[in-house]
Amino acid sequence: MHPVSDFSRRAVEAPTSGRSLQLLLLCDFAGGSASTIIDHVMSLRKSSRHAIHIFNSKGDLSDALELDRFDGVLIHYSLVACMDDYIGPNLRAAISRFKGLKAAFVQDEYRWTNETTDALRGLGIHVLFSVVPPEIMDDVYPQERLPGVVRETLLTGYVPTELLGRTVPPFEDRAVDVGYRARKLPAWLGSFAREKWLIADRFKADAAGYGLICDMSTREEDRIYGESWIEFLANCKAVLGTESGSSICDFTGEIQRNVERHVARDPAVGFDTLRDLYFKDADGQIVLSVISPRCFEAAALRTLMILYDGHYSGRLEAWRHYVPLRKDHSNMSEVVGVLRDRSRVQEIIDRAYREVALNPDNSFEAMVAQVDRVIDRAFRPEMAAAKSPYADAELTALMRKERRRATIRRALQRLERGRRRPTKTAGTVVVRTFGVFARLARAPLRRWTRPKIS
Repeated sequence: MHPVSDFSRRAVEAPTSGRSLQLLLLCDFAGGSASTIIDHVMSLRKSSRHAIHIFNSKGDLSDALELDRFDGVLIHYSLVACMDDYIGPNLRAAISRFKGLKAAFVQDEYRWTNETTDALRGLGIHVLFSVVPPEIMDDVYPQERLPGVVRETLLTGYVPTELLGRTVPPFEDRAVDVGYRARKLPAWLGSFAREKWLIADRFKADAAGYGLICDMSTREEDRIYGESWIEFLANCKAVLGTESGSSICDFTGEIQRNVERHVARDPAVGFDTLRDLYFKDADGQIVLSVISPRCFEAAALRTLMILYDGHYSGRLEAWRHYVPLRKDHSNMSEVVGVLRDRSRVQEIIDRAYREVALNPDNSFEAMVAQVDRVIDRAFRPEMAAAKSPYADAELTALMRKERRRATIRRALQRLERGRRRPTKTAGTVVVRTFGVFARLARAPLRRWTRPKIS
C-alpha cells in the first residue's frame, strides 16, 4: 500500500464547515446525450447539497468565464481530460491556475490511462472520482503519479428513479423471451470485453433448439437508445448481460495502435492472432470489472437477468437476483428451464426489484451523497471563491455566448481548411461558412434543449 499523503489525510479528517459551495460542473451535455450522462449530470444538480452550475463546455472557452467566482470546478466524465477537443488549451490553462477545489469524474479508464493521469496532474486535480475498484486503484492510478489526490470509487451508473414507478407489461405478456444489444468491441480491450458479444452469438445459436424468441444483435445499426431502449427492455422477459470493463489497461496506447494498424492491413485477422502478437502478457493482468447500468435498468423494469457469473460490484447475487449462465454455456438447458418456470422466475424478478432496484445504496441520491462527503472533506478555506457567485441568468447568458463563439470558431476553421484545398472545394466551404454567419446574424441561437440548468 502507498502511504497516505498529507492532503489525503487532511481531506479525510477535516470536513468543511458545512456551508453550501458554489461548484461549476463542466461537461459535454447537449440534446441527444446518452441517458446515463443525463441522469448522472442532473442527479448532481438535483441532489447535491451544494449549488451545482452546469456548463456545456466541450472544446475551448474564452476568458469571459471567471472561475474564481466558484468555490470549485468539477470535470465530468463526458469530457475526455487528456484531449484538447474536449478541454481546449485556454480552458485547460484556466483550470490549472484556478485556486479552488478541483475534482474530476473519469470512466473508460482502460484507455489513455497515462495521458489521463498526466492531464489530471497538470490540471491540479484534488479529487478523482473513478470507477476503478478500490482493490486495483493503486495499479491504475499509483499514488506517486497523482500525489495528494483523493481517489474515490463510484459505480458506472445507478438506478434511474423514473423507472421505479413505471408501468411495465407482466412477464407473460412480453413478446420477446430473451433480448440483448451490444457492440463488438475492439480486440485490444482484451478477452474480458470480448465476452460482451460472444454471449449473444453463443446464446442465439443455442436458443433455436429450445424454441426461444430472441431479439439480440451486436451490429451498430441495431443499437437502441433513449426511450426506445427502455421500451425494448420492458418488452423482454429476460435480458442477457455481462460485467462491464476490460481485461486490458492500455497505459501508453501502444496496444491499441498496434492492433489498429494490423486490422487496417488485414481486416479478417482473428482475435487470438492479435492477442498473441500484441497483448498476450497484458491480457488479464489488470481486470476492470464492474456492474453495468443495464443491470439496474433491468431490475427496475422487472426484466429477468441472465448473466455470466461475476462479482457485479457486490450488488448482485447469483440465483438470488439473476440466473447465472456459465461462460461455456454448458448449463443452457438449466437456464431455459428456469426461464419457463413462472413461479421461480417471478421470485428472482421480485427480489431483484426489491433488493437491487429499491435499495437506497444503488440510487443516484446515494452517489451524490458520497460525492458531497468527499468534497466536504477535501475543501479547504483557502479554496473559497474570490468573487461573488454568478446569478443563474448571468451564467446562462454567458454559456450561450460561448456556444455562439464556438460556432463561429468552427466556421472559421472550416474556411481555413478550405483555403488549403482546390478552388472548387474552397468555394463550397466559403459559401457554407457565410451561411453560418448569416444565420447567426439573423436570429439568436436556438435555446438549449434543457433550459434552467445553469
